Amino acid sequence: MKQIRLKHIRLKQILILLVFLVIPSLSMAEEEHLPLAAGICVNKAQLLFQNGEIPKAVDVLEKFTAKQAGLDKQQIQKKGYAHYYIYFLLGNYYLTLAQETEGKQNKIFSRNAMTNFQKAVLQNPTFCAAWLNLAKTRYEAGLFAQAAKAFEKGYQTSETQKPVHLYYAAVCNFHANDPATALTVFNRLIKLHPDKVTLAWKETLVHILFALERYRDALPWLEQLASNSKKEKQKKWQEILLHQYMSLNMNKKALEYADFLTRTDTLEPKWWKALSHIHLGNNQFKQGLSALVIYGYLTPMTRKELLLAADLYLSLDVPAKAASFYTAALKEKQDQKNIAKISRAFTMAYDQDKALEWIDKGLSACQDIKLLRIKAQILYNKKEYAKAADAYETLAKKMLEQKTASKNDTPGQVWLMLGYCAMNDHQLTRSQKAFLKASRYKKQQKSAQKAIALIKAMQTKKNCQVM
Repeated sequence: MKQIRLKHIRLKQILILLVFLVIPSLSMAEEEHLPLAAGICVNKAQLLFQNGEIPKAVDVLEKFTAKQAGLDKQQIQKKGYAHYYIYFLLGNYYLTLAQETEGKQNKIFSRNAMTNFQKAVLQNPTFCAAWLNLAKTRYEAGLFAQAAKAFEKGYQTSETQKPVHLYYAAVCNFHANDPATALTVFNRLIKLHPDKVTLAWKETLVHILFALERYRDALPWLEQLASNSKKEKQKKWQEILLHQYMSLNMNKKALEYADFLTRTDTLEPKWWKALSHIHLGNNQFKQGLSALVIYGYLTPMTRKELLLAADLYLSLDVPAKAASFYTAALKEKQDQKNIAKISRAFTMAYDQDKALEWIDKGLSACQDIKLLRIKAQILYNKKEYAKAADAYETLAKKMLEQKTASKNDTPGQVWLMLGYCAMNDHQLTRSQKAFLKASRYKKQQKSAQKAIALIKAMQTKKNCQVM
């Protein structure tokens, strides 16, 4: 099966708590346990931010945190110079600047945002908002494994644990080329929030399972996607599910599902093609051919598909139909192998003239041994012995040139047939020479010697009649 290629899963609308967009009140500062000096600094920065003066707001906070230099831990804590909320605001402001810039400046602001979010969670490991924003900055920096850990921390530290954060953690692990960990996180998500797993999330789970080559484990989720997805996506998942049944050798399921698809979506060619493939894989050639023919009514067949239909008709002893499909296939490109097949089909359909016409087309391009053999046999059957003798002679010489003789296929039989053709055309001398050559081959020796004796008897009788 063509493997599913996971399109880049963007973390759409990653939740960033918008506290930093609101001018915090003194009561809010108290809730965050901000020392007075830190609270004053925060309010000043937020006023600047509200007025659109973000660089100045950043400068206020940076200068405030810089005051911790040279102070002991107790003094720093008392003033709030390294308070997690200060770092959180700095991170948010840098992140806002990053979103408004491009190129090198964008990278600098993004890196600064990440650094400050890391400092925030270091100071307060239970601060959910900082963990989530740290996850976003890590994700955008391509640090997927670290982003996954931050999303999990954000989930764990949230008062109302949201399943979407576990989902993002799974996605980040997948982007980090760690599908095993992604699956572990996803299983946790399913266990804790079974009713919150959306169809879109189930798509991601299938991709993760495919990456781990756990195709059977993906089947229940594929079945849900194939059954419940919207129409534009449903057909894609139906095709993947059917292909999985086939790839996993679940022949009964594959046949049942393909039959269901052809009944519910009758005008879709791919279902008939799949049904044909399944029947042929089960050696049900008649059913496989029927499905293939319906497929051909719904969409133009490729040359390969036309040849397959022709081969099936020929194997099922319907040579006239086989000939028509071979004719269609050979309009595009002609090759010796299939010219031999179409010739055989026309011969079986008692249209020897058409068979000879195709053989001559093939021989005009290359003196193919198989085609020469068929031509000689057809001419013999038509009792055109002189032409048949010429064809057999050409065939015998070609076999000797190409050294194609095998234990069961030697020039001996060809020389023998040449002899019979020449004898029937009353070319006794030519016939005798052919039989002499045939007699050198053990398998044809006895028949050739009998024929030579018969020719001698015929010649003796002829001489007596002349006398």
